[in-house]
Amino acid sequence: MSLSAAFYQVFYQNEQLFQVEEAFEIKEKTGTIVQNLPQPEPQPEQRPEVLPPVTQAPAAALPATPAIPVKPAENFPALKHKILILIDEPKRKEMIASEAIFLDNILKAVGNSVENSDVLNFSFLPSPDAGKVLTEKRTNYFLTFGVPLIKLNLDLLLVPYTPKNVDGIWFLLTDPLAVIEADRNLKKKLWQALQQMF
Repeated sequence: MSLSAAFYQVFYQNEQLFQVEEAFEIKEKTGTIVQNLPQPEPQPEQRPEVLPPVTQAPAAALPATPAIPVKPAENFPALKHKILILIDEPKRKEMIASEAIFLDNILKAVGNSVENSDVLNFSFLPSPDAGKVLTEKRTNYFLTFGVPLIKLNLDLLLVPYTPKNVDGIWFLLTDPLAVIEADRNLKKKLWQALQQMF
């Protein structure tokens, strides 16, 4: 196959070419040049493929669409008390005993206790979205020990250990209980913050 024939095959590969027996005349200022173009190789005739008509399958022959169970959206847990305390213990659902005693002593110092508080572990919440807790005013006090509010879908700017009242709900952001328990200065800051809140 000559170079020009290969060129035509590549350049016109999707086109249908016709063979012309006569030469083309190209006129220029200097005179008439007769150029015989190389003859392209004949292409096999392409006929459109005729497809059989589409028929509708009877309803009984179609497979039934399996029902996909719709999982209901899980909500933030229901609260029983006016004090909500969030901790984050990824390895265990319950608080460590020493932390539970420490938390109870802190709350008793301001006239409350663990018994009249909802203590939730962030790592085991069915839904971390606490937005409805705020909008529906389900609690009066929202204390987080080591759980940033951004993880709870709460768009509040809080300074750690500085209580803030937002629409009648007191918020307090602090370090994890284990960190506070080991640091005397943080214990003092937490105590002062709780005295402002309660």
